[in-house]
Amino acid sequence: MNTIRAGLIAALCAATAACAPTPPPPPPPPPKPPVTIDGEYRGTSTRFQADSRACPHPGLVHFDVMDNRFQLRWDAKTYVDAAIAPDGAVTGGAERITLIGKQAGSKIEGDVTTATAVCISP
Repeated sequence: MNTIRAGLIAALCAATAACAPTPPPPPPPPPKPPVTIDGEYRGTSTRFQADSRACPHPGLVHFDVMDNRFQLRWDAKTYVDAAIAPDGAVTGGAERITLIGKQAGSKIEGDVTTATAVCISP
């Protein structure tokens, strides 16, 4: 009799477990915050054509990136406006000046040229 009773209890437990609601799946993980490249950048520039007066002197470079945009000081009166695309491509220009480069991590590299010379690499 105990064997029959144990079998019935096991069958009843199995039937009850089959009817029990399944727990809901865990919630999805929160999305990762967007990576921002905004901030302060400092570095140096190198002059490639030292004999060209169209090129500024090499030296320290400092600019702030806000909303993926920045201005690179060319001389006392000229700033090169630049933008950073989602893929890291950097483009910009002013007057007859062109800036082309690449942003990766915390580093921005590029070449600035005039109509007549390749000048600096910030």
